[in-house]
Amino acid sequence: MNIFRWILLGVMPVTLMGCGAKSLLADIKDSVKVNHVEAAGHKLIVMKPDKKAQVRFVSHKQNDFNGAPSIDDAAIVLNVAAAFTLNTETMDVCGDHVVAGERIKGYDDITATGHMLILDNKVTIKSNDCLNESLKAAEEGQGFLFQQCYIVEDGKGIVERIPKAIRDRKAHIIYRAACVMSDGNFAIVQGDEPMYCGEFIDALVAFGAKQALYLDMGTWAWGWVRENGMPTQELSDHFFNTRYQSNWLQVVK
Repeated sequence: MNIFRWILLGVMPVTLMGCGAKSLLADIKDSVKVNHVEAAGHKLIVMKPDKKAQVRFVSHKQNDFNGAPSIDDAAIVLNVAAAFTLNTETMDVCGDHVVAGERIKGYDDITATGHMLILDNKVTIKSNDCLNESLKAAEEGQGFLFQQCYIVEDGKGIVERIPKAIRDRKAHIIYRAACVMSDGNFAIVQGDEPMYCGEFIDALVAFGAKQALYLDMGTWAWGWVRENGMPTQELSDHFFNTRYQSNWLQVVK
């Protein structure tokens, strides 16, 4: 877990348990569109990938990363930390997960109340009440799945699903979440200013998030985005634990 600094990821058509985000992408040459918005009195950053870009989840063990994916890999349009990593020795991922159809055992964590399922490049975010069904679908469909804190469910924010150790921190934290918006599109949303976690969740709901999963942040928060063909933008300042991060949510060409 960690402290927080990050960005809203953009819209891409998504089949989600009743949610969506409107696509603001007009030019297919724009791999990712970044927007700064305000919701519930707070500033957010929204990143929206081109419709032809691919969304995927990768794990350290599965891909044998020696630390973070390379920022020099031009095929990766956006790269952010995804699920919690247990510790710096085991590199275990929070909850069972699936990478390109391969199921990988993760550690049990009561904070993993929801999951993201990616099938045929369509993203859904659901409660872990149907986790076994989604794991099977991800395996059979050569898809992707990871588990995290389910902080917005059917348009209702539930701050208690964020671990207490994080909720008790002061307001100097930047938060990030993967969202399916009320129009069914996918987005990654990050605070553009420090907030309490309840304020961040309120802002997500006000912005139109129908479903949202919390993403690992703080000192694990390094990543990047390539926007409109411009040079890569690094997305956080403090990331000394990045070498211990075990898994990532990515948008690729």
